[in-house]
Amino acid sequence: MKLRILLTSIFSIAAVGCQAPEAMNGAVSESGKMLTLTTTPLMLTGETASQTANGYWLSVQDEGDIKISNQSEQTIDARGISAEFISSRTDEEGEFFVSLDSNKNRLITYRVKNNTIADIRYGEPLTYSVEGLCLYQPSQHELNVFLLAEDQIAHQLLLSDKSKNGISQQEIRHFPLPPKAEYCVVDDVTDQLFVSEETVGVWAYNARSESQITRIAVDLVTPWGNLVKSSGPLAISQGSLFIAEKDGPYLHSYSIDNIGAHSNQQWQFSSPLYSDTFTISDKQGISLLTLSDDISKNLFTAELMLTPRSNQGNAIMQVAASAETDPMDDNGDAADDPAIWVNLRNPEQSRILGTNKKFGLYSYDLQGKKLQELIVGRVNNVDVRQGFTFKGEAADIAAASQRDRNTIALFRINPNSGEMVTTNEIDTNLDEIYGLCMYKNLNNEFYIFINDQDGRFEQYSVTDDPSGWQAQRVRTFSVNSQPEGCAADDAKQRLFIGEEDVAVWTLDAEPNASSQLELVAAVSDKLVADIEGMDIYRSANAVYLIVSSQGNDSYVVFDAEAPYEYKGRFRVGMNSAKNIDGASETDGLAVTSIPLNKDYPQGLLVVQDGRNLLPNEKQNFKYVSWQEIQSSLNL
Repeated sequence: MKLRILLTSIFSIAAVGCQAPEAMNGAVSESGKMLTLTTTPLMLTGETASQTANGYWLSVQDEGDIKISNQSEQTIDARGISAEFISSRTDEEGEFFVSLDSNKNRLITYRVKNNTIADIRYGEPLTYSVEGLCLYQPSQHELNVFLLAEDQIAHQLLLSDKSKNGISQQEIRHFPLPPKAEYCVVDDVTDQLFVSEETVGVWAYNARSESQITRIAVDLVTPWGNLVKSSGPLAISQGSLFIAEKDGPYLHSYSIDNIGAHSNQQWQFSSPLYSDTFTISDKQGISLLTLSDDISKNLFTAELMLTPRSNQGNAIMQVAASAETDPMDDNGDAADDPAIWVNLRNPEQSRILGTNKKFGLYSYDLQGKKLQELIVGRVNNVDVRQGFTFKGEAADIAAASQRDRNTIALFRINPNSGEMVTTNEIDTNLDEIYGLCMYKNLNNEFYIFINDQDGRFEQYSVTDDPSGWQAQRVRTFSVNSQPEGCAADDAKQRLFIGEEDVAVWTLDAEPNASSQLELVAAVSDKLVADIEGMDIYRSANAVYLIVSSQGNDSYVVFDAEAPYEYKGRFRVGMNSAKNIDGASETDGLAVTSIPLNKDYPQGLLVVQDGRNLLPNEKQNFKYVSWQEIQSSLNL
């Protein structure tokens, strides 16, 4: 990152008590160059200030107003609202702001339109005292706010100000904070929440509500890190994190990546400056840095020319879940793998099969309502193929890996109604069965692939006769470590398998073909272990392999034909309009390209959700329209 400091000439220094512009000499940076930070003091007494799009100033005061001032410090507009904090984001209507109404301890949102403070909305009073506030915008359709409470708890709220009657706020999760955690800021690109612990340093948390609560150190106070005296206010601009020390005249910058932020530059101001407020406003390629000084009560400004982050293209797209199934009957890690049964006569009556790996097999309608449950024990993975027979009668077939007995459980599906009936089980030679998928070749022959946690695979041919379904083992092969997910492309007779910590492989699906593995994609910063569920999306124009990248709660899309080009990745996020949370720690997934109804005109993706929030309930499955995935990834 290149950092260039320009002389600020925005403000006219005419007010009584203003000082002349004063140079603050920087410390030697890591590259060995000396930088000079030139600032102009501004006699705004706002507790927090931020520059608006037209160069005016928006400021809030704990015992004063929310107001807009021009460059000559004249008040343009004001509202008699005592407020603390300013955090801002941009939506389809432009920039909006969130502060805390300090008199009534409630959130307030507002906009600046034509130099006027407008669209003021209030939230419900909070039950805790707030020490810090910062916004997080995972997508254009979702807005979160983090509130750092006085009792050392962080509250993450889903926020909406669309109602004229006020702010809709719903707590998604909360987690503990270290002592003296007063400042925060969120990088939406890498989904990281940065929190400042005054006497210790700055920590990075995963901001996604579906993520685990873990933290890593960004920088610590000496002698353990580069912070000289303390950690204070935070700001982000152009992919860089800035830390202003609260108890000393020091400023630090860090380059943000996907796993934190790394020290880049450091400055020491020649004049005493003790900052309690620090903002950066990005306007037309120039970032305006603003620090408040607790001693002089002035605001100091400087213009920063920053090179935009190089990893902007690594941002993971987010699509919204359109529906979700009823929660599991069992606590803990219960839901595992879905499959899609399409009602070919009436696609709107299609069903989703889902395993409860503690209990049995369920089916759901396209609205997520549970229709049927079969108590068959610990079935882990499930798959479906259609157009078969059972004792000579038309039937569709589902197969599931039965972990109680290391067998394959078979289910007959009524091709008209989708009703499931248990039939029989196939014995295997495996010791700890795990993953399973089905394959129907061009000759309408049906096969099942099942694997063991030690890496072994077995392929079974399933045939129909007067006594029911029979199975014969026709091939074995293996990978070197634990597999689970697999999927067959029936049209191209290819099998795709996931070796969880290593790679996605492909091989010929036919039983008499070579078992030579061909690499599709190795574990990387895009395909993050564990590799879990996978399935094939085949339409008239394209064929894709979708893989659950469990390590970072994402889904990776590849061309399903050589050279297996990477097409993009996405996450399943919240649908705030329907109060549906996103998906995390996904085990299994299933996809179809068949149009099902008006909600799924180009098909449906179903994913298992390891954390079912809004409200916090037992695990379930989320539905996503393929149309939204296609649009987000430009497929």
